[in-house]
Amino acid sequence: MKNARTKLSARAGVLLMAFLIVFSPVSFCQGASGAADTATSGLDATQKNLLVAKPAVAQVTNIVTGEIIIQSSAAMQLDTPQLSGRTYNFILGATGSGFFVNPDGYLVTNGHVANPDDQLIAYYAVSQMAPTIFKDAVTIVAAASLGYTPSQDLVESAYQQTLQTTYQGDPQKLADDLFEGYRQGELKIDNVKKSNYIQLGYAFGSQKKVEQIGKPARLIDSPYKGDSNSNDLALLKIEGSNFPVVQLGDAQGIQIGKEVYAIGYPGIVQELMGLLTDEGSQLEPSMTKGVISAKKKLTDGTEAFQTDAAITHGNSGGPAVDMSGKVVGVTTWGLGDSPGGEGFNFLISVDEVKRLLSRNNVNMTTQSFSTDAWAKGLELFAQKKYSDALKEFEKAKNLYPDNLDIQSYITKSQEAVARGEDKSSSGWGWLILAVLAVGGLIFLGIVVLIIVLVVKKSGGGQQKKETGKSGEKK
Repeated sequence: MKNARTKLSARAGVLLMAFLIVFSPVSFCQGASGAADTATSGLDATQKNLLVAKPAVAQVTNIVTGEIIIQSSAAMQLDTPQLSGRTYNFILGATGSGFFVNPDGYLVTNGHVANPDDQLIAYYAVSQMAPTIFKDAVTIVAAASLGYTPSQDLVESAYQQTLQTTYQGDPQKLADDLFEGYRQGELKIDNVKKSNYIQLGYAFGSQKKVEQIGKPARLIDSPYKGDSNSNDLALLKIEGSNFPVVQLGDAQGIQIGKEVYAIGYPGIVQELMGLLTDEGSQLEPSMTKGVISAKKKLTDGTEAFQTDAAITHGNSGGPAVDMSGKVVGVTTWGLGDSPGGEGFNFLISVDEVKRLLSRNNVNMTTQSFSTDAWAKGLELFAQKKYSDALKEFEKAKNLYPDNLDIQSYITKSQEAVARGEDKSSSGWGWLILAVLAVGGLIFLGIVVLIIVLVVKKSGGGQQKKETGKSGEKK
Protein backbone atom coordinates (compact mmCIF):
# COMPACT_ATOMS: atom_id res chain seq x y z
CA MET A 1 0.00 0.00 0.00
CA LYS A 2 2.94 2.29 0.67
CA ASN A 3 4.30 2.15 -2.88
CA ALA A 4 0.87 2.65 -4.40
CA ARG A 5 0.19 5.70 -2.28
CA THR A 6 3.48 7.65 -2.01
CA LYS A 7 2.70 10.06 -4.84
CA LEU A 8 -0.93 10.26 -3.81
CA SER A 9 0.13 11.28 -0.33
CA ALA A 10 2.33 14.00 -1.76
CA ARG A 11 -0.58 15.32 -3.80
CA ALA A 12 -2.78 15.17 -0.72
CA GLY A 13 -0.25 17.36 1.07
CA VAL A 14 -0.36 19.93 -1.72
CA LEU A 15 -4.15 19.85 -1.71
CA LEU A 16 -4.29 20.36 2.02
CA MET A 17 -2.01 23.38 1.78
CA ALA A 18 -4.56 24.87 -0.60
CA PHE A 19 -7.66 24.51 1.53
CA LEU A 20 -6.25 23.99 5.02
CA ILE A 21 -4.53 27.37 5.02
CA VAL A 22 -7.00 28.14 7.77
CA PHE A 23 -5.26 25.84 10.20
CA SER A 24 -1.53 25.43 9.61
CA PRO A 25 0.18 27.76 9.65
CA VAL A 26 -2.81 30.02 9.01
CA SER A 27 -5.12 29.87 11.98
CA PHE A 28 -8.79 30.52 12.57
CA CYS A 29 -9.88 30.92 16.22
CA GLN A 30 -8.93 31.89 19.81
CA GLY A 31 -8.45 34.99 21.92
CA ALA A 32 -4.84 36.00 22.46
CA SER A 33 -2.97 37.11 25.53
CA GLY A 34 -2.47 40.71 26.50
CA ALA A 35 -6.18 41.43 26.81
CA ALA A 36 -7.08 44.82 28.20
CA ASP A 37 -8.45 44.83 31.74
CA THR A 38 -11.43 47.12 31.37
CA ALA A 39 -13.06 46.41 34.73
CA THR A 40 -11.43 49.36 36.50
CA SER A 41 -12.96 51.78 38.95
CA GLY A 42 -12.07 54.84 36.86
CA LEU A 43 -13.61 54.65 33.38
CA ASP A 44 -12.50 56.72 30.44
CA ALA A 45 -14.62 56.95 27.29
CA THR A 46 -12.84 54.12 25.45
CA GLN A 47 -13.05 51.72 28.38
CA LYS A 48 -16.73 52.47 28.78
CA ASN A 49 -17.42 51.87 25.09
CA LEU A 50 -15.53 48.58 25.10
CA LEU A 51 -17.43 47.43 28.17
CA VAL A 52 -20.71 48.29 26.46
CA ALA A 53 -19.74 46.14 23.46
CA LYS A 54 -18.31 43.15 25.37
CA PRO A 55 -21.56 41.45 26.56
CA ALA A 56 -22.75 41.12 22.95
CA VAL A 57 -19.89 38.68 22.23
CA ALA A 58 -20.67 34.97 22.63
CA GLN A 59 -18.87 31.71 22.00
CA VAL A 60 -19.92 29.64 18.99
CA THR A 61 -19.30 25.89 19.05
CA ASN A 62 -19.80 23.72 15.99
CA ILE A 63 -20.18 19.98 16.53
CA VAL A 64 -20.02 17.68 13.51
CA THR A 65 -21.01 14.02 13.58
CA GLY A 66 -20.99 11.44 10.81
CA GLU A 67 -19.78 8.07 9.55
CA ILE A 68 -16.79 6.79 7.61
CA ILE A 69 -17.67 3.69 5.59
CA ILE A 70 -14.87 1.46 4.29
CA GLN A 71 -15.42 0.60 0.63
CA SER A 72 -14.48 -2.78 -0.82
CA SER A 73 -11.57 -1.32 -2.84
CA ALA A 74 -9.91 -0.02 0.33
CA ALA A 75 -10.50 -3.31 2.14
CA MET A 76 -8.86 -5.23 -0.71
CA GLN A 77 -5.82 -2.91 -0.79
CA LEU A 78 -5.43 -3.39 2.94
CA ASP A 79 -5.75 -7.14 2.37
CA THR A 80 -8.63 -7.13 4.84
CA PRO A 81 -11.87 -7.92 2.99
CA GLN A 82 -13.58 -8.17 6.38
CA LEU A 83 -13.38 -4.36 6.64
CA SER A 84 -15.58 -3.84 3.57
CA GLY A 85 -18.71 -1.97 4.65
CA ARG A 86 -17.47 -1.41 8.20
CA THR A 87 -18.66 1.91 9.66
CA TYR A 88 -16.69 4.23 11.94
CA ASN A 89 -18.57 6.99 13.76
CA PHE A 90 -16.74 10.27 14.22
CA ILE A 91 -17.44 13.45 16.16
CA LEU A 92 -15.56 16.71 15.64
CA GLY A 93 -15.74 20.01 17.44
CA ALA A 94 -14.43 23.53 16.91
CA THR A 95 -14.98 26.81 18.69
CA GLY A 96 -15.10 30.41 17.58
CA SER A 97 -16.72 33.67 18.57
CA GLY A 98 -19.70 35.68 17.39
CA PHE A 99 -21.66 38.81 18.28
CA PHE A 100 -25.31 39.80 18.49
CA VAL A 101 -26.51 42.43 16.03
CA ASN A 102 -30.18 42.28 17.00
CA PRO A 103 -31.76 41.74 20.46
CA ASP A 104 -33.98 38.96 19.07
CA GLY A 105 -31.07 36.52 18.81
CA TYR A 106 -29.42 37.23 15.45
CA LEU A 107 -25.69 36.63 15.71
CA VAL A 108 -22.85 37.09 13.19
CA THR A 109 -19.81 34.79 13.12
CA ASN A 110 -17.42 33.25 10.58
CA GLY A 111 -18.60 30.85 7.91
CA HIS A 112 -15.77 28.43 8.66
CA VAL A 113 -16.93 28.33 12.30
CA ALA A 114 -20.67 27.84 11.75
CA ASN A 115 -20.58 25.97 8.44
CA PRO A 116 -17.22 24.18 7.99
CA ASP A 117 -16.38 22.99 4.49
CA ASP A 118 -17.19 19.37 3.64
CA GLN A 119 -13.61 18.69 2.51
CA LEU A 120 -12.30 19.93 5.85
CA ILE A 121 -14.77 17.72 7.68
CA ALA A 122 -13.69 14.73 5.61
CA TYR A 123 -10.01 15.42 6.22
CA TYR A 124 -10.34 15.76 9.98
CA ALA A 125 -12.76 12.84 10.24
CA VAL A 126 -10.30 10.58 8.41
CA SER A 127 -7.41 11.98 10.49
CA GLN A 128 -9.32 11.23 13.68
CA MET A 129 -10.24 7.67 12.73
CA ALA A 130 -7.07 6.69 10.79
CA PRO A 131 -5.32 5.01 13.77
CA THR A 132 -8.46 3.00 14.61
CA ILE A 133 -8.98 1.88 11.01
CA PHE A 134 -5.34 0.90 10.64
CA LYS A 135 -5.27 -0.98 13.94
CA ASP A 136 -8.37 -2.91 12.89
CA ALA A 137 -6.57 -3.86 9.68
CA VAL A 138 -3.50 -4.94 11.66
CA THR A 139 -5.70 -7.05 13.96
CA ILE A 140 -7.32 -8.85 11.02
CA VAL A 141 -4.00 -9.51 9.24
CA ALA A 142 -2.34 -10.68 12.46
CA ALA A 143 -5.25 -12.95 13.35
CA ALA A 144 -5.07 -14.58 9.91
CA SER A 145 -1.33 -15.09 10.28
CA LEU A 146 -1.27 -16.21 13.92
CA GLY A 147 -4.49 -18.14 13.99
CA TYR A 148 -5.82 -16.20 16.97
CA THR A 149 -6.85 -12.65 17.85
CA PRO A 150 -3.76 -10.73 19.02
CA SER A 151 -3.75 -8.74 22.25
CA GLN A 152 -4.16 -4.98 22.23
CA ASP A 153 -0.51 -4.59 23.25
CA LEU A 154 0.60 -6.66 20.27
CA VAL A 155 -1.65 -4.67 17.92
CA GLU A 156 -0.30 -1.39 19.30
CA SER A 157 3.27 -2.60 18.87
CA ALA A 158 2.59 -3.64 15.27
CA TYR A 159 0.90 -0.30 14.61
CA GLN A 160 3.86 1.68 15.97
CA GLN A 161 6.32 -0.42 13.97
CA THR A 162 4.34 0.18 10.77
CA LEU A 163 4.23 3.91 11.51
CA GLN A 164 8.02 3.95 11.84
CA THR A 165 8.83 1.87 8.77
CA THR A 166 6.13 3.18 6.42
CA TYR A 167 5.29 6.69 7.61
CA GLN A 168 8.50 7.78 9.37
CA GLY A 169 6.67 7.63 12.69
CA ASP A 170 4.25 10.41 11.67
CA PRO A 171 0.55 9.59 12.22
CA GLN A 172 -0.39 12.54 10.01
CA LYS A 173 1.25 10.86 7.02
CA LEU A 174 -0.95 7.84 7.64
CA ALA A 175 -3.97 10.15 7.80
CA ASP A 176 -2.90 11.84 4.54
CA ASP A 177 -2.59 8.43 2.91
CA LEU A 178 -6.09 7.40 3.97
CA PHE A 179 -7.48 10.80 2.97
CA GLU A 180 -6.13 10.28 -0.54
CA GLY A 181 -8.02 6.99 -0.47
CA TYR A 182 -11.14 8.95 0.43
CA ARG A 183 -10.57 11.23 -2.56
CA GLN A 184 -10.33 8.17 -4.78
CA GLY A 185 -13.59 6.77 -3.44
CA GLU A 186 -12.12 4.10 -1.19
CA LEU A 187 -13.71 5.66 1.89
CA LYS A 188 -17.15 7.24 2.06
CA ILE A 189 -18.35 9.96 4.43
CA ASP A 190 -22.06 9.75 5.18
CA ASN A 191 -24.79 11.00 7.53
CA VAL A 192 -22.93 14.22 8.33
CA LYS A 193 -24.72 16.50 10.76
CA LYS A 194 -23.53 20.00 11.71
CA SER A 195 -24.86 21.55 14.92
CA ASN A 196 -24.15 25.03 16.27
CA TYR A 197 -24.42 26.05 19.92
CA ILE A 198 -24.12 29.51 21.46
CA GLN A 199 -22.69 29.88 24.95
CA LEU A 200 -23.44 33.16 26.71
CA GLY A 201 -21.21 34.62 29.39
CA TYR A 202 -18.81 31.94 30.60
CA ALA A 203 -18.06 29.21 28.06
CA PHE A 204 -17.19 25.61 28.91
CA GLY A 205 -15.07 23.11 27.06
CA SER A 206 -16.68 19.70 27.17
CA GLN A 207 -19.13 18.39 24.61
CA LYS A 208 -21.51 17.54 27.46
CA LYS A 209 -21.39 21.09 28.81
CA VAL A 210 -21.76 22.62 25.36
CA GLU A 211 -24.88 20.60 24.63
CA GLN A 212 -26.33 21.14 28.12
CA ILE A 213 -25.65 24.86 28.51
CA GLY A 214 -25.32 26.11 24.96
CA LYS A 215 -28.34 27.41 23.10
CA PRO A 216 -28.99 25.61 19.80
CA ALA A 217 -28.49 27.99 16.89
CA ARG A 218 -30.02 27.83 13.42
CA LEU A 219 -27.87 28.69 10.42
CA ILE A 220 -29.70 31.40 8.46
CA ASP A 221 -27.18 32.25 5.75
CA SER A 222 -23.48 31.98 4.89
CA PRO A 223 -21.68 33.20 1.76
CA TYR A 224 -18.56 31.24 2.78
CA LYS A 225 -17.16 29.06 -0.03
CA GLY A 226 -14.67 26.99 1.93
CA ASP A 227 -11.42 28.94 1.61
CA SER A 228 -9.68 31.98 3.05
CA ASN A 229 -10.35 34.05 -0.07
CA SER A 230 -14.13 34.06 0.26
CA ASN A 231 -16.66 36.03 2.30
CA ASP A 232 -16.12 34.24 5.59
CA LEU A 233 -19.36 35.21 7.33
CA ALA A 234 -22.40 33.40 8.69
CA LEU A 235 -25.66 34.49 10.29
CA LEU A 236 -27.08 32.41 13.14
CA LYS A 237 -30.34 32.71 15.08
CA ILE A 238 -31.14 31.54 18.60
CA GLU A 239 -34.43 31.77 20.46
CA GLY A 240 -34.87 34.51 23.03
CA SER A 241 -35.04 38.26 23.47
CA ASN A 242 -33.27 41.16 25.19
CA PHE A 243 -29.87 40.02 24.00
CA PRO A 244 -27.20 42.74 24.14
CA VAL A 245 -26.06 44.11 20.80
CA VAL A 246 -22.98 45.85 19.46
CA GLN A 247 -23.40 48.77 17.09
CA LEU A 248 -22.15 48.52 13.52
CA GLY A 249 -19.76 51.19 12.26
CA ASP A 250 -19.11 52.44 8.74
CA ALA A 251 -16.25 51.08 6.62
CA GLN A 252 -16.05 54.32 4.65
CA GLY A 253 -14.63 56.14 7.64
CA ILE A 254 -11.94 53.56 8.39
CA GLN A 255 -8.44 54.88 7.72
CA ILE A 256 -5.02 53.27 7.89
CA GLY A 257 -3.74 53.57 11.46
CA LYS A 258 -7.20 53.44 13.04
CA GLU A 259 -7.09 51.84 16.48
CA VAL A 260 -9.15 48.65 16.85
CA TYR A 261 -9.86 46.08 19.55
CA ALA A 262 -10.54 42.42 18.73
CA ILE A 263 -12.94 40.76 21.18
CA GLY A 264 -13.29 36.99 21.35
CA TYR A 265 -13.06 33.79 23.36
CA PRO A 266 -9.80 31.88 23.81
CA GLY A 267 -10.01 28.62 21.87
CA ILE A 268 -10.74 25.31 23.57
CA VAL A 269 -10.18 23.26 20.44
CA GLN A 270 -7.62 24.85 18.15
CA GLU A 271 -8.65 22.91 15.06
CA LEU A 272 -11.73 21.09 13.85
CA MET A 273 -9.96 17.85 14.71
CA GLY A 274 -10.74 16.37 18.11
CA LEU A 275 -13.36 16.11 20.80
CA LEU A 276 -14.34 18.79 23.28
CA THR A 277 -13.16 17.11 26.45
CA ASP A 278 -11.85 19.81 28.77
CA GLU A 279 -14.46 19.58 31.53
CA GLY A 280 -12.78 22.13 33.77
CA SER A 281 -12.26 24.97 31.33
CA GLN A 282 -14.26 28.13 31.90
CA LEU A 283 -13.62 31.00 29.52
CA GLU A 284 -14.70 34.58 29.02
CA PRO A 285 -14.03 37.07 26.23
CA SER A 286 -10.68 38.78 26.03
CA MET A 287 -9.58 41.89 24.13
CA THR A 288 -6.49 42.58 22.05
CA LYS A 289 -5.46 45.96 20.66
CA GLY A 290 -4.04 46.89 17.27
CA VAL A 291 -4.38 49.20 14.28
CA ILE A 292 -5.67 48.90 10.73
CA SER A 293 -2.57 48.53 8.56
CA ALA A 294 -4.07 47.99 5.08
CA LYS A 295 -7.28 47.64 3.10
CA LYS A 296 -7.70 44.49 0.99
CA LYS A 297 -9.95 42.86 -1.58
CA LEU A 298 -10.27 39.08 -1.49
CA THR A 299 -10.44 37.16 -4.76
CA ASP A 300 -14.24 37.08 -4.64
CA GLY A 301 -14.39 40.86 -4.13
CA THR A 302 -14.98 40.74 -0.37
CA GLU A 303 -13.76 43.86 1.45
CA ALA A 304 -11.24 43.14 4.21
CA PHE A 305 -8.77 44.93 6.47
CA GLN A 306 -5.32 43.89 7.61
CA THR A 307 -4.49 44.50 11.27
CA ASP A 308 -1.74 43.80 13.77
CA ALA A 309 -4.27 43.06 16.53
CA ALA A 310 -3.49 39.58 17.84
CA ILE A 311 -5.88 37.07 16.26
CA THR A 312 -5.22 33.42 16.99
CA HIS A 313 -7.32 30.38 17.82
CA GLY A 314 -10.83 31.23 19.08
CA ASN A 315 -11.16 34.85 17.96
CA SER A 316 -12.68 33.71 14.67
CA GLY A 317 -16.03 35.39 14.13
CA GLY A 318 -15.65 37.91 16.94
CA PRO A 319 -15.98 41.66 16.36
CA ALA A 320 -13.17 44.14 15.96
CA VAL A 321 -14.42 47.46 17.32
CA ASP A 322 -13.06 50.99 17.30
CA MET A 323 -12.66 53.34 20.27
CA SER A 324 -16.35 54.21 20.12
CA GLY A 325 -17.25 50.53 20.53
CA LYS A 326 -18.65 50.17 17.00
CA VAL A 327 -17.83 47.17 14.81
CA VAL A 328 -15.37 47.86 11.99
CA GLY A 329 -14.83 44.24 10.98
CA VAL A 330 -15.12 40.55 11.82
CA THR A 331 -11.95 38.65 12.73
CA THR A 332 -11.37 35.80 10.31
CA TRP A 333 -7.86 34.45 9.75
CA GLY A 334 -4.23 35.32 10.17
CA LEU A 335 -0.63 34.22 10.33
CA GLY A 336 -0.33 35.09 14.00
CA ASP A 337 1.03 31.67 14.97
CA SER A 338 3.82 31.79 12.39
CA PRO A 339 7.21 33.49 12.90
CA GLY A 340 6.97 37.02 11.54
CA GLY A 341 3.24 36.67 10.93
CA GLU A 342 2.03 38.75 13.85
CA GLY A 343 0.86 41.66 11.67
CA PHE A 344 -0.85 39.54 9.02
CA ASN A 345 -4.31 39.18 10.51
CA PHE A 346 -7.50 39.97 8.68
CA LEU A 347 -10.98 41.35 9.29
CA ILE A 348 -14.02 41.05 7.03
CA SER A 349 -15.35 44.59 6.55
CA VAL A 350 -18.39 45.70 8.55
CA ASP A 351 -20.03 46.67 5.26
CA GLU A 352 -20.06 42.97 4.30
CA VAL A 353 -21.90 42.31 7.58
CA LYS A 354 -24.49 44.94 6.69
CA ARG A 355 -25.04 43.34 3.28
CA LEU A 356 -25.54 39.94 4.92
CA LEU A 357 -28.09 41.35 7.38
CA SER A 358 -29.89 43.36 4.73
CA ARG A 359 -30.16 40.31 2.48
CA ASN A 360 -31.86 38.43 5.32
CA ASN A 361 -34.11 41.33 6.41
CA VAL A 362 -32.51 41.65 9.85
CA ASN A 363 -33.19 45.00 11.49
CA MET A 364 -29.86 46.57 12.43
CA THR A 365 -31.34 49.40 14.51
CA THR A 366 -33.65 47.52 16.89
CA GLN A 367 -33.17 48.80 20.43
CA SER A 368 -31.65 46.49 23.02
CA PHE A 369 -33.01 47.38 26.45
CA SER A 370 -30.30 45.38 28.21
CA THR A 371 -27.55 47.23 26.33
CA ASP A 372 -29.21 50.60 26.96
CA ALA A 373 -29.42 49.99 30.71
CA TRP A 374 -25.84 48.69 30.85
CA ALA A 375 -24.52 51.69 28.89
CA LYS A 376 -26.45 54.17 31.02
CA GLY A 377 -25.20 52.51 34.20
CA LEU A 378 -21.58 52.75 33.03
CA GLU A 379 -22.04 56.41 32.12
CA LEU A 380 -23.42 57.15 35.60
CA PHE A 381 -20.65 55.09 37.17
CA ALA A 382 -18.04 57.13 35.30
CA GLN A 383 -19.69 60.28 36.71
CA LYS A 384 -19.51 58.75 40.22
CA LYS A 385 -23.30 58.73 40.49
CA TYR A 386 -23.18 55.32 42.06
CA SER A 387 -26.71 55.04 43.45
CA ASP A 388 -28.18 55.96 40.09
CA ALA A 389 -25.77 53.56 38.36
CA LEU A 390 -26.87 50.73 40.66
CA LYS A 391 -30.46 51.05 39.49
CA GLU A 392 -29.41 50.74 35.84
CA PHE A 393 -27.05 47.84 36.56
CA GLU A 394 -29.80 45.93 38.35
CA LYS A 395 -32.15 46.59 35.45
CA ALA A 396 -29.55 45.36 32.94
CA LYS A 397 -28.84 42.27 35.05
CA ASN A 398 -32.51 41.33 35.18
CA LEU A 399 -32.78 41.68 31.40
CA TYR A 400 -29.55 39.80 30.63
CA PRO A 401 -27.97 37.96 33.59
CA ASP A 402 -25.11 36.54 31.44
CA ASN A 403 -23.27 39.88 31.39
CA LEU A 404 -20.00 38.84 33.03
CA ASP A 405 -18.95 42.33 34.17
CA ILE A 406 -22.19 43.54 35.66
CA GLN A 407 -21.89 42.01 39.14
CA SER A 408 -18.44 43.53 39.49
CA TYR A 409 -19.84 46.99 38.82
CA ILE A 410 -22.78 46.44 41.14
CA THR A 411 -20.29 45.60 43.91
CA LYS A 412 -18.04 48.56 43.06
CA SER A 413 -21.03 50.90 43.14
CA GLN A 414 -22.25 49.57 46.49
CA GLU A 415 -18.78 49.96 48.00
CA ALA A 416 -18.48 53.53 46.67
CA VAL A 417 -21.85 54.44 48.20
CA ALA A 418 -20.76 52.94 51.53
CA ARG A 419 -17.59 55.08 51.44
CA GLY A 420 -19.69 58.21 50.96
CA GLU A 421 -18.43 58.86 47.43
CA ASP A 422 -21.85 58.91 45.79
CA LYS A 423 -22.66 62.01 43.74
CA SER A 424 -26.07 60.79 42.60
CA SER A 425 -29.02 63.13 42.76
CA SER A 426 -30.79 60.26 44.47
CA GLY A 427 -28.08 60.17 47.13
CA TRP A 428 -28.48 63.82 48.27
CA GLY A 429 -31.90 64.67 46.92
CA TRP A 430 -33.77 63.81 50.10
CA LEU A 431 -31.56 66.15 52.13
CA ILE A 432 -31.93 68.98 49.63
CA LEU A 433 -35.69 68.49 49.55
CA ALA A 434 -35.81 68.42 53.34
CA VAL A 435 -33.84 71.66 53.59
CA LEU A 436 -36.02 73.30 50.97
CA ALA A 437 -39.15 72.06 52.70
CA VAL A 438 -38.08 73.34 56.12
CA GLY A 439 -36.90 76.60 54.62
CA GLY A 440 -40.16 76.96 52.75
CA LEU A 441 -42.19 76.39 55.90
CA ILE A 442 -40.14 78.93 57.81
CA PHE A 443 -40.54 81.46 55.02
CA LEU A 444 -44.26 80.77 54.82
CA GLY A 445 -44.58 81.15 58.58
CA ILE A 446 -42.81 84.51 58.50
CA VAL A 447 -45.06 85.73 55.69
CA VAL A 448 -48.18 84.63 57.58
CA LEU A 449 -46.94 86.30 60.76
CA ILE A 450 -46.29 89.57 58.93
CA ILE A 451 -49.73 89.47 57.35
CA VAL A 452 -51.35 88.83 60.73
CA LEU A 453 -49.46 91.68 62.36
CA VAL A 454 -50.31 94.06 59.53
CA VAL A 455 -53.97 93.09 59.68
CA LYS A 456 -54.07 93.51 63.44
CA LYS A 457 -52.37 96.87 63.26
CA SER A 458 -54.67 98.07 60.55
CA GLY A 459 -57.75 96.79 62.37
CA GLY A 460 -56.84 98.49 65.70
CA GLY A 461 -56.37 101.93 64.11
CA GLN A 462 -59.75 101.80 62.38
CA GLN A 463 -61.51 100.90 65.65
CA LYS A 464 -60.04 103.93 67.48
CA LYS A 465 -61.11 106.25 64.69
CA GLU A 466 -64.70 105.02 64.81
CA THR A 467 -64.82 105.38 68.60
CA GLY A 468 -63.74 108.96 68.36
CA LYS A 469 -66.46 109.81 65.90
CA SER A 470 -69.11 108.29 68.11
CA GLY A 471 -68.03 110.38 71.02
CA GLU A 472 -68.38 113.53 68.99
CA LYS A 473 -72.00 112.71 68.17
CA LYS A 474 -72.82 112.44 71.79
